[in-house]
Amino acid sequence: MKNNKKFMLFVIFSIICLTFLLFLIQQSSDEKIPPYLLIILFTLLMAQAIYIFFDAKNSGEKYYFLWGLFGLLNFPSSLIIYLLITRVILKDKNRKTY
Repeated sequence: MKNNKKFMLFVIFSIICLTFLLFLIQQSSDEKIPPYLLIILFTLLMAQAIYIFFDAKNSGEKYYFLWGLFGLLNFPSSLIIYLLITRVILKDKNRKTY
């Protein structure tokens, strides 16, 4: 139940942040971005953030909530950075050498 509350908090916070950021982008640009592109961007970023959130949580990452928020920044470089850090760098760091 506790994990479900954290996930719902993550989703609500993510939607609020992403909606605000997309609103700022729309207001600050000279050319208006078509709504269908905003919907596609919103969907891609949310899907990426949710995937990173669950993957980090299942991998035992300490700050999986922050990893999920990191997934909201951009697409797909956030996912690439996450995979490189957790699969390559941290895996090599945790590997014992004799």
